[in-house]
Amino acid sequence: MLALFAPFALAFAQDVQVTLRVDFGALQRAPIEKQVSLPRGSNVVDATRKVAEVEQDWLCCSKDDVWAIDGVGPDTRLDRYWMWKLDGRMGPNFPVKHVLSEGERIEWVYSGGNQPVKLEARAVSLLPAATEIAVAIGAERALVGVSHLCRVPPGLDVPRVMSTTVDSDAWSMGRIDTFLREAVARGESLYQLDEERIRALAPTVILSQGLCPVCAVTPGDVEKSLGKEKCAELLVLSPRSLSDVAQNIRDVGQRLGRESAATIAAREFERRLEKLRALPAPSPKPRVLVLEWFEPLWVSGEWVAEQVEVAGGLPLLAGAKDPSRRVEWTDVVAADPDVIVLAACSMSVARAQRELGA
Repeated sequence: MLALFAPFALAFAQDVQVTLRVDFGALQRAPIEKQVSLPRGSNVVDATRKVAEVEQDWLCCSKDDVWAIDGVGPDTRLDRYWMWKLDGRMGPNFPVKHVLSEGERIEWVYSGGNQPVKLEARAVSLLPAATEIAVAIGAERALVGVSHLCRVPPGLDVPRVMSTTVDSDAWSMGRIDTFLREAVARGESLYQLDEERIRALAPTVILSQGLCPVCAVTPGDVEKSLGKEKCAELLVLSPRSLSDVAQNIRDVGQRLGRESAATIAAREFERRLEKLRALPAPSPKPRVLVLEWFEPLWVSGEWVAEQVEVAGGLPLLAGAKDPSRRVEWTDVVAADPDVIVLAACSMSVARAQRELGA
């Protein structure tokens, strides 16, 4: 009978046990690690005060939710050089008023010298291409939130923090186009951000795009929804050329703490392009039309058209220096393409094939 009531007794226990560790790093002092017992409902502030009671040579305090450790020497400036982790997640983005649970671990880290501690990257990616880059450079563990269209590796549980009212699986391209144009005319956002969840995830960087107001959420949408959040940098990817794509790889790597891997990936990308450019060009060059939307017709330009050029083709109706543009079937007939590439925006091959079958 007592066993049946054990869970209830545990729930009403008076104390929780947590572990607190201080790593002094460059100060060349041995780390301090203690298990402390705190009243249920205690937060990070309470935990550090508890340890300060028994370790008089250092003192923890907080100001405006930016943590500092005092008493370690006159040359140590407090609020910039200490950061804390909660179960491996870097603060101060996690609120110091976080209520501690049984077994949680808080870790303080000193950066050393006069440089602030560099926060471990926590990225919310609202752009599938940015997510692909993060995975390619081995930064998938930095992803704490992604959009509804992003693909993540199997086994990686990342919450979806963006949605849309557009049902791209069920609606035809014509219906989607009409809906998007009408929504833009009304000044409505096409995408919904889970603001509360994004704030709870405490990202250090949010990855977005600035090329197309309908293809993905825009920087304006992000700033409108999360303008009060000062902890996260907004990295906007707007590639108009293949060299811009390479730079985007480097930019994402720099923000996610994978600079070396990103540099290697970008150089390999550039090397492959150079190898393709060095191949003998066919004569005559095949005339290639790339369609990114079928109803109405939209032709891809910029870096997509540049890919056609690198591959030895001649892009039609939009070149490497031109933005994507809407065309009519009469334009397609007049252009007389040898090859038509169907590259439906935000759709899988199977979904695009269904559209053609309709």
